[in-house]
Amino acid sequence: TDENSAWRHKDLEQRYGGGVEGDPYEAEAKKRGLTYVSLDGEVGIIGNGAGLCMSTLDLVQRAGGRAANFCDIGGGAKAEVVENALAVILMNPKVKGVLINVFGGITRGDEVAKGIVTARDRLQMKLPLVVRLSGTREEEGRAILHQNGIEPGANAWEAAQKIVALTRELDTPPALRATSPQGGEAR
Repeated sequence: TDENSAWRHKDLEQRYGGGVEGDPYEAEAKKRGLTYVSLDGEVGIIGNGAGLCMSTLDLVQRAGGRAANFCDIGGGAKAEVVENALAVILMNPKVKGVLINVFGGITRGDEVAKGIVTARDRLQMKLPLVVRLSGTREEEGRAILHQNGIEPGANAWEAAQKIVALTRELDTPPALRATSPQGGEAR
C-alpha cells in the first residue's frame, strides 16, 4: 500500500496493526511534516519543490557524488522547516555534507537563511554545507548567510561540484591530498 494513501484505508491499518516499519529517517521526517526519501549516497539534499530536488540529485550525480536523500521543504517554508530538514539529514551517519538548493518564489531567502544558521548552530554542525539561494529576498538571505560565515554558491551546478569536492576531501587521507605551492592543502 502506498503510505501516502493510507488515510483512505483505515481498515488495512486495523487489520495489519498499523503502518509498515520503514526507514527511520523517513519516519522522523514524516513526523516533522517533511517530504523525504532515503537514498544510498553521502550528500544530503534539501530543496523546495520536487522538480528542483530531482534536478539537484542529478547535478550531484553528474558532479561525481551520490545523494543520501531527497528532502523537499515545499513552498513558503519558514526557518523552522529548514531547521527540521537539516536535523533529519544530520541523523544519518552516512551523510558527509549537505547541499541546500532553494529557488524562492513564495519561499523567502531570508527565512531559509535564518533556518540554516539556527540549525547549524543548534545542531553544532561540523559537516561541509553548501547553499545555493536565489529568488524572493535572495539578497537578504545571502547577507544573513555571509554574516554567519556561510558563502552561498553562485549557481546550482557550481554548488553541486563544490559539495562533491568537499565530501571527497573527507574520504582522502591527508597524505594523499594535493598540496599547494605554498605547502598547505590545496582547496
